[in-house]
This record gives sequence, C-alpha cells and structure tokens, in this order.
Amino acid sequence: MKKIYPLFLALLLVACAQQSETNSSSSATGTSEATVTNGSTSLEDTDYYGKYEEEDLDASYESSSAIAIKLAGAQTEAGEGFTVDDQTVTITSAGTYMVSGSLTDGQLKINVDKEAKVHLIFAGVSITNANSSAVVIEQAEKVITTLAADTTNTLTDGTSYTFAEGETEPDAAFYSKDDLSINGEGKLVIEGNYSNGIRSKDDLVLASGTYEITAKNNAIKGKDSVSIRDGNYTLTTSEGDGIQANNTEDATKGYIGIDGGIFTIQSGRDGIQAETNLSIQSAEMTVKTADGADSQSVVADESYKGMKAGGSILLASGSYTIDSADDSIHANDSVTINGGEISAETGDDGIHADNGLTINDGTIIVNKSYEGLEASVITIAGGDIQVLASDDGVNAGGGSDTTDSGQFGQDSFGGGPGGGDQADDSKEVVITGGTLSIDAEGDGLDSNGNVTMSGGIVIVNGPTQGGNGALDYNGTFEITGGTLVAAGTTDMAMNVSGGTQRSVAITFDQSQAADTLITLQDTEGNTLLSYAPSKDFQHVVISSPDLQSADYTLLSGGSNSETSVYGLYQGGSVKDASELGTLSLTDTLSNLTQSGATATTNQMGGFGR
Repeated sequence: MKKIYPLFLALLLVACAQQSETNSSSSATGTSEATVTNGSTSLEDTDYYGKYEEEDLDASYESSSAIAIKLAGAQTEAGEGFTVDDQTVTITSAGTYMVSGSLTDGQLKINVDKEAKVHLIFAGVSITNANSSAVVIEQAEKVITTLAADTTNTLTDGTSYTFAEGETEPDAAFYSKDDLSINGEGKLVIEGNYSNGIRSKDDLVLASGTYEITAKNNAIKGKDSVSIRDGNYTLTTSEGDGIQANNTEDATKGYIGIDGGIFTIQSGRDGIQAETNLSIQSAEMTVKTADGADSQSVVADESYKGMKAGGSILLASGSYTIDSADDSIHANDSVTINGGEISAETGDDGIHADNGLTINDGTIIVNKSYEGLEASVITIAGGDIQVLASDDGVNAGGGSDTTDSGQFGQDSFGGGPGGGDQADDSKEVVITGGTLSIDAEGDGLDSNGNVTMSGGIVIVNGPTQGGNGALDYNGTFEITGGTLVAAGTTDMAMNVSGGTQRSVAITFDQSQAADTLITLQDTEGNTLLSYAPSKDFQHVVISSPDLQSADYTLLSGGSNSETSVYGLYQGGSVKDASELGTLSLTDTLSNLTQSGATATTNQMGGFGR
C-alpha cells in the first residue's frame, strides 16, 4: 500500500474542497470519482487506532454517473449491472449504484468478482425481509456504502431465517462475507430481529453517519476488525454486545479501533468486546449493560462488561460513562489510560486488568464498585482518580477474573480479608504522580506484594469495620515522595514499612467521628496539613515531603481556611481546634498515640499482620 504523508494529505484535502461543487456529497478525504477502482490507498496515520483506506472516508459521488436502482417492491425493474428476481435485487458488476425506494419482502444482494468493488449510495432505502437478511454481500473485494445526506435508510429482517441445508448464515440484517465500509451524512436504521444488526466476516469500517441499530444479538460485528472514525450511534441489544470483533484465529486481527463518534449503547451482554485489543480516542460514550450496576437477573456464564478485550485496552481521550453489571473496563492483558474522562458504576470491578493497569492521565470516577481498580501491577503516574468500593479500593492481586453463582465481585487473588501473609513480588502498586482518592469498606490500598510511592497524592478513607485496613500489603510499602493520608480502624491497621520520606501512624484513644479535622502544625503554629476523613476512624497514616525530624502539634476539630482536595488541606490557617498532644518525629518511621507516646502492637491491631 502507498503511504499518505502529512503534506500530501493536506494538499489532497484542499483539492477535494475545491472540487466539492461537482459532488452530490463531499467528504473529508478522498477523490471525487464516481466509480470505485481496485486501487486503494491506505491511510497509515499513526494517530489512528482504526484501519482505514482513503476510499473508506470518501463519501463523495456523482449522482449523474451512478447507476440508479429504484426499488418498487414486485415492480422493481432490472438495469445495467443488476438483475431482479421477484423482490431480490442482485448487483453483479462493479460500479457505483444509487439505491432508493422500498422492498416490502425482498433483499438487496451483491455478488461480483472477488476482486471487484461496489459503491452503494443509499438515498432513501427501506428493505424488509421476513425470512433472511435485508442486504447480503455474498462476494466482493469490498463494498462501500454511502448514506446520502438528509436521507433515512431502514433495513429490517425477520425473527427466523430460511436457510439452505447445512447453512447457518447470513445472520444479520446487513450481512457481508467480505470487507464492508459505511460512510456519509445520512441515517441508517436497522432492526436485527434474528441475530445481528450489521455483520462483516472481514474488516468493518464505519467512517461517518447516524446509526440506530436494535438487534437480538450484536448490534455491530466485524470478524477481523471494527474501525470507527466518526458518527453517531444508538445501539440496543437484548442478548448480545453493542460492538464486537471476534476473530479468534489470528492474533493480529479481532481488534476494535475507535477514533471518534458519539455512542449510546444499551447491551444485553458486553458493551464493547474485542477478541484481541481495544483502542479508543476522542469518542463520547454512554454504555449500560443489562440493568447496570444494580443488575439482579444475569446469566451466570455470560459476560456483562462495559468494555472488554482479550488482549489490551487503550483509552487516550474522550468521555465515557459506564453503568455495567460486570466490570466496567476489563482486559485479559493490560489497560492503559492516557487521558479522557471516565465515570463508572459497576456490580464488580471498576477497572480490571489481569496483568498491568497504567494510568498516565485523565479523570476517573468509580462511583460504585465491588473493587475499584484491580490488576497484578497497578501504576499511577498521573490523573485525578476517585474510587468508591464496597470491598477493596485498589487491589494489586492479579490473575484471571472469576465469578461464582452469577454474582459479580467474587474475584479471588490469594489471601483472605486483610491479605494473606505470603508476599507475591509479582504484585505491586507503583505511584509516581496524580491524585488518588479511595473510599473503601474493604482494604483501601491493597497489594499482595509491594507498594512503592515516589510522588502524587493518595487519600484513603478506609473501612469502619474490622478485618480490613486502610493500607494492606504483604511485602513492603516504600515511600520516597508524594503525600499520603490514610484513615481507618485500628483493626488490621498498618503504617508504611520504610523509605526515605518521613511517615507517622497515629492511633487515637477512641473512634473519631467522620469529617473531624486532624491537623499537624509545627512549633511555630504553621500548618503542615489538615485532613478530614469522610468516615469514622481511629487510625491515620500521614507521610509528606514536608515532615521533618521535629516536634509537631496534633490538633482535632475546627476548620481550615484553605480549599480541600478530597478532604486534604495543605497549609492554611486552622481555628477552633483542640490540641491533643505533641508528636516527636525523630525517626523516619513513627507509630504514635494521639498524645505522642509510642503505640503498642495491640493499639496498632498487630500492624496488619
């Protein structure tokens, strides 16, 4: 394939704009030729996640040179390049065809030479077939379908198909055995009553257009790949996925790449499911699976995840709202988030990766979850992250996701509540930047192995009941930078284990009420930080680059003049607070009571061991 370089592409865009007056419809890229040729140019732009050729994005055509197919039920007449048998219209030659009109119980079929291409212009099409697909592409190198501007095109199949002996396909209202691309400024409405809405057994490209697809099984399905450049999508399924790529035989295929578009997905199973990798940028998505996070009636061996990949998931930018019965975002390999806004509610994990979860940037809010973030290795280098979990907030447990008896949230990664005694060095939480706020009823920040922190801000509102801790690790917790505050019960309470940055764990004489402000001030009355945990607490861990080998006054109550970040105030003026004691932080690691005495093992709940 010939590469398109940026300068050439820019000149091509200008040329297309100058020629637009000759076209009935124009596109962002491509040429104005009315016929489709076998020569295609690949858009090898590293900024794209999907795979596109120039012709996929070219919605231009000349209606005067296109072959007209006027559907008129049983009165449809044959013409150049196509035949008519009852209400079955079959295109037999390469070319550009403008299709309009309706078939009340018929089919549009494309069967051309395997090296030939067909360009369909849907200009107000309505096809209903009670016994099979509305559109079938039996053979072609590729079929490009353009949805003409200001037109609505409707494809409907029946609830049961009549097959030849031994056959089980076609199985979609719009079905293709070969490559299929759809573009344009019009609308495509599909009712896939038998199974799928759109299905390609090769590559499927959706470049633009408005889509309203209702399907029993999958709304959009491509075997080798699904690439979406732009468009507006409303997808509803009862027993299948919103978007699926399902090639299980070739590791280089079975992927989904989305580079834009607006999506509203209500799926009976997964919202988006890629057999290999899923990469998304610049999209706006609202995804709901089953009845969302509050789902009660689900099939035990089925999947109800918001986004799922058998390989890796990459989110670079965009806005994503997910309400899922199972994990909101799930990858059998890794998840990488480089930006965007994510809001998730789930009956299981907010974000789960069997191997690595890396967050470099973005805003992530997990409003409801069993476990918030879960992977073997969790790396947080940036972003603004909020997690609300009924069990662990952040869990470096790893392994494969399992469920039991149709109930989500039954993942088992070794160790009982509060963590097992055996450290697994392959499990780790690494925090180098960003802001992480955790509210968990189980362990707040949990690792079956180690935790290392060198930057960022971590705020943990831990459990109010015994058996879990705000911090829980089976190996070491080394801190060399950043700000850490973690509050919870004394049962299973842990401090960090070491590092170059000073840390102090404070045990209070009795439980403190939620929102009680805890403040550390130096001997001159300057506020180091204040923290108001959102839940009742009796134990707090504080680590800050500003902590020195010095005496600090511990204050309780009152208010801080600064604006808080998830309950944490850095600096500021504190008033109306009560002095509890003086803490002497002569050691890098201190475990003290509120009066400044050394905390005993019993007071620290056995240090979480």
